[in-house]
Amino acid sequence: MEESPENRVEPYESLDSKQERISGETFPKVVLELCESCYWCATCINEKGVIKICPVCGKKTSKVLMSIDEMCLVEIDYKRGVVLHFDRKLPLR
Repeated sequence: MEESPENRVEPYESLDSKQERISGETFPKVVLELCESCYWCATCINEKGVIKICPVCGKKTSKVLMSIDEMCLVEIDYKRGVVLHFDRKLPLR
């Protein structure tokens, strides 16, 4: 019987969890802001700077919270819309 690929996944401790365990502090949250109407997008490294209304079309923006060790690639396909690819950066060594 062949082993499932999911069984080979190793647990991953985020950089934020490691930092909190070491110093008790966490990194700032990264916020991806996206307008679902005109596809305007931006990233913020502090939730205090989040823009709630799109500066281009005036509609409400959506936000996606990410940790400091995550990254997002935003692709715009005018046939299919916005495609988001999420991945983790390589851990610090």
